[in-house]
Amino acid sequence: MPDERGTADLDPEAYAEQDRFLRVLLRRLVADAHLAEDLAQETWLAALRQSAASMFLQRMWLGTVAKNFVLQAARGKVRRLARERSTARSIIDQQEDLPVDDVLRQRLLAAIDGLDAPYRTAIRMRFFDDLPPTLIAERLGAPVETVRTRLKRGLSMLRARFLIERGSRPEPP
Repeated sequence: MPDERGTADLDPEAYAEQDRFLRVLLRRLVADAHLAEDLAQETWLAALRQSAASMFLQRMWLGTVAKNFVLQAARGKVRRLARERSTARSIIDQQEDLPVDDVLRQRLLAAIDGLDAPYRTAIRMRFFDDLPPTLIAERLGAPVETVRTRLKRGLSMLRARFLIERGSRPEPP
């Protein structure tokens, strides 16, 4: 029986089946599981906004809407990366005018060299080779979360070392 929005009471199993289809489709289209989950939710919101209950059961419609959200997310990511690169370039251009503190650079390099191998490698690959954590993980044969943890801990150790040298107490991680 249709409700006030014109949608009918549908079998919960039908929803579950369509949801499984939608999530499998999105996982194939998007590498990031969290993004796939977000896109599935956006697709279901779009479906809920439709007045015809038949939209819920049409895989073709759900797939098309999901693909459109994937394309929209990809375009947004490209625009965001372009803005970030542009901003980074302007910051770098501004910093080129500043005098370089060779002593500080040497202290930083020495501090990085003083880190244990896993942290040192992750820091060097991330900040000297400009690799994202996913590529670092791939090259090291380690899980991405392990690489992120190594980066976080390595930076924390570097920060603590510089704070101690300066006479400040480091905050606990």
